[in-house]
Amino acid sequence: MVNTAWIFSWHYRIIPLSMILMIALLICLISIATIIDDQRLSLREKILIRLPFGVYFGWITVATIANAAALLVSLGWNGFGLSEATWTVIMLIAGALIGTAALLRFHCAAYGLVLLWEYAGILIKHLSPSGFAGQYPGVIIVVCACMALFAAIIIYLLIKSRKIKRS
Repeated sequence: MVNTAWIFSWHYRIIPLSMILMIALLICLISIATIIDDQRLSLREKILIRLPFGVYFGWITVATIANAAALLVSLGWNGFGLSEATWTVIMLIAGALIGTAALLRFHCAAYGLVLLWEYAGILIKHLSPSGFAGQYPGVIIVVCACMALFAAIIIYLLIKSRKIKRS
């Protein structure tokens, strides 16, 4: 129900309400992730429950950050005089910290793959001639560093899960 309400509020451009609903949705997903993480799941359950939930949870995490940025823009926030590129870097780092904390807490590689995919999209936009054409090297460096961090954590989680299975 919260997800449906968020979709309507977003599409009707009621951005403050959409932010409240997005936070409520994220809190629900964190609760569900905690429950799932506490369960011993069979391979089938990991594929049918944990994997799609991890993808959805990752997408909502990134969407919440994007929704927060849209809210600030809709309110005419001036960014305390900092440039848009600086705020982009701040948001990317905040997203990476949130994503890293969730990855390490919930041990869900699918969640991390969504973050990697989202940051790859940002990188493509910043490198593309039809996007920002490389004009913000600081953003590009931070995006690449975040992607490397996500990839390292995903690899760590996959190796760790294999070691647990063998013991």
